[in-house]
Amino acid sequence: MEFITVTHNETIATLALNRPDKRNAMHGLMIRELREALKTLSEDTSRVLIIQGNGENFCAGGDIAWMQKIAMGTENENYQDAQELADLLYELYSFPKPVIVLAHGAVLGGGMGLLTAADIAIAAKDAVFGLPEVKVGLVPAMISPYVMTAIGERMAHYYFLTGERFGAEEALRIGLVQQTVEKDTLMSKGVMLAEMLLQNSPAALRSAKQLIRAAGRQKITPELAQHTAEYLAELRQTPEAQEGLRAFLEKRNAKW
Repeated sequence: MEFITVTHNETIATLALNRPDKRNAMHGLMIRELREALKTLSEDTSRVLIIQGNGENFCAGGDIAWMQKIAMGTENENYQDAQELADLLYELYSFPKPVIVLAHGAVLGGGMGLLTAADIAIAAKDAVFGLPEVKVGLVPAMISPYVMTAIGERMAHYYFLTGERFGAEEALRIGLVQQTVEKDTLMSKGVMLAEMLLQNSPAALRSAKQLIRAAGRQKITPELAQHTAEYLAELRQTPEAQEGLRAFLEKRNAKW
């Protein structure tokens, strides 16, 4: 891997964007490495994934020089490059394990896509966010479903159209991130949160992610109520759920 680094112990994997001289801007080669890494990490022994950026920034979005070069190619090459990012974001969104993003410095465009496709986002108080695509004649197309799920359609109107940058406090207020911390405590906070997640049933964490994806955008109907009841009834019969219930009644830590 040239443009990312991956380290892990038995339970926590850390993936870092590694183009610090380019503010970790994404291009086709980095995106392909990210997709390859996610596939490998989805099948290894780790139970939580932390994503961060090396250097002074998390991710300044797409590499403008790369996009200009691709735009000069064939229509198919242009489409395939865009599809690579769309596929990466969906693979991150549907990743089977909890994903925590640690954001600092510039978090722009595609960087916001990575952040919102993950489950939990913690921002350093120095982080600066924005969707500057309109300033160069583009729109945040592939990242839009994930960003809009996080901040809502109304706020998307404002930030998609203005391209205005904003800080960590505003990101917290509009739901883009769930916590803000001092920059020098960002990694320790991420590890602390990962260790909190490790106390929970791995199967239940996977099921919780699936439940959010399935029920989050649906209307509340009798059919949805029935589906959620069936979901819980099935889950309660699994070995991990039985162990968790016994451990609670026996006042001990569950053996995951």
